[in-house]
Amino acid sequence: MTPAKRISSRNPFIYGRPVKGKECLCREEALRTIFNRLRNGESTAVTGEPHIGKTSLLFQIADPETRKEYLDEDDRQLLVANVDLLAFGDQDSPATFWQEALAPLSGLRVQSIKTAQERAAQSGYSRQPLETLFRRLAERGYLLVLLLDEFERLLKHPNFKDPAFFAHLRGLATRTGGLAVVLASRLSVSDLNQMGRGLLDTGSPFFNQMANLQLPPFGDDEIEVLLARADPPFSDDEALFIRRVAGRNPYLLQAMAAALFETPASKERGEKAAEAFYQRAATQYFDDLWGHMDDDTRTIAVILALQELGGRALGNRFNFGEIERVDRYGPELQKLAGRGLAERLEARRRGWIWDGKNLLVWRGQRWGLACAAFSWWVRDVVVASARPLPKYDEWLKQKKYIGLLTQKQWDDARALLRKVPASALRGVGALAKSLWDEIVQSRQV
Repeated sequence: MTPAKRISSRNPFIYGRPVKGKECLCREEALRTIFNRLRNGESTAVTGEPHIGKTSLLFQIADPETRKEYLDEDDRQLLVANVDLLAFGDQDSPATFWQEALAPLSGLRVQSIKTAQERAAQSGYSRQPLETLFRRLAERGYLLVLLLDEFERLLKHPNFKDPAFFAHLRGLATRTGGLAVVLASRLSVSDLNQMGRGLLDTGSPFFNQMANLQLPPFGDDEIEVLLARADPPFSDDEALFIRRVAGRNPYLLQAMAAALFETPASKERGEKAAEAFYQRAATQYFDDLWGHMDDDTRTIAVILALQELGGRALGNRFNFGEIERVDRYGPELQKLAGRGLAERLEARRRGWIWDGKNLLVWRGQRWGLACAAFSWWVRDVVVASARPLPKYDEWLKQKKYIGLLTQKQWDDARALLRKVPASALRGVGALAKSLWDEIVQSRQV
């Protein structure tokens, strides 16, 4: 593996945009569920954390080859409109929404559908003409599938405050047989319903007709398939290092793999790649993620991060004591697992097992941090205060974490970490080197 070969090879790891076509990784179970529902004309809400792959999944649904693979002959009657809600400005309205949504119908040569579409446009896309249009589509065996990414933006748009628009959209999708919606949002269906009640001043749940399909972080099989794309291939130690630094989040995995792929071979390769990854992707990601965590989840995330950081730097001298067995941790640990930040030690398998000392015990289950980079982020904003983060500082000052920790436990933990030798915490590179050395040594035992 020479630097020249690395430079001349195409980097197969993409994290600056959604992946498309053959770039996309698996998600076969999610695609199978969505396409099976589309066969029955049913709508689906794809939900999950930022950068978990929601937009990429919508691109897969829009891809003709993917539709042919999952639907075979049925795909001939499927019309797909990928409406870009991110591009909607203040001037856009329900009329412009329907103009974009109905664009795929322009290629149909069915006069009854053409006539119905023209009448819908002339009416300003009012309720009855649109219902007639979608019934005509269903009669001729067509189904229009609306792909709506970042759907919560539509709920916040000033020109979509009328509950009638969303009630009409739901009615068209449930009663006509000619329309199905696949939306993507970081909010669950329950959260979208609650948001609709608040913003639209109505008690009616608009989105209950949708199945909530939550995208999980990558599993072991998907991680192996992803990392196997490197040519020349990563070594076992390199693959474990990527996995250990980035956790299970697809975006972080792609970003860390890309950084290591682009870093020339040297003794410091892992450290340099980790520093590049942290600066280019991880810091911004964690800053954004922090703003979307509730206070209890923030607390548990920081506890896990401090255990990871303190245990690696201070060994057995760092211990949270009795708080390791607090019963209240369960829901927060599950939320962090859904973000790819935490995982049960018992769930780790194959070559992914590492350091079993820095754990949190909850009802007999042993949990650890899945993403070492998050502990580096916590080190920056909590321990070293190298990167002031207003939302983090405010949370600490308000002491909202006291519901899970006592003030003394928290202060003792931070005080102990502040005694960590400068050589151990002088930067991300030093932390990455410690992790790399641990991985190499564990494989030599």
